Amino acid sequence: MPARKKIYKEDILEAAVRVVREQGVSALSVRNIAKELHVSTQPLYSEFENFDSLKEELLLFAREKYIQIHPHRYKDFGLALLHFAKDEKELFKFLTIKLLSENLEMDTHSAKELHKKMQYYTYSMAVMIATGYRNISEEEMDRELTDIFKIMLRHYKKIDNEEECDYWLERARNLPE
Repeated sequence: MPARKKIYKEDILEAAVRVVREQGVSALSVRNIAKELHVSTQPLYSEFENFDSLKEELLLFAREKYIQIHPHRYKDFGLALLHFAKDEKELFKFLTIKLLSENLEMDTHSAKELHKKMQYYTYSMAVMIATGYRNISEEEMDRELTDIFKIMLRHYKKIDNEEECDYWLERARNLPE
């Protein structure tokens, strides 16, 4: 009779969250998660094909479990996000900057700056749309966000040709969901 399973996928994901919270995003590894669970790395590889698939599932798990925002007032949404960033610094970084940084192969500082500027631009567009200053179609919104993102990519990745810019744009479109 085969041995009963003792470590489940959710246990692994919870342990991964603890590693990120306590040691930071840079400490996230199969070995550190196994250490947190007091097991070898084998049970982790039984549940996940590889470390990348573990990280993808961790991203989904953390988003679903820790980013539950149900605002009753406009201010509540902003406060909830700010509190999450303040209370869960490492988890917040994992869910935003680390993902962007790794997928676009950028240093953390550049990823933070690109993310910040995209937020400014997106928020500005949203205000213009909401106040009636701009009335734009879905296609126009998509085109404008793509155009500004390409400008940011060129700047932060120091890209000088369209082909390379398109490559990184495609990578950005395929972040783990």
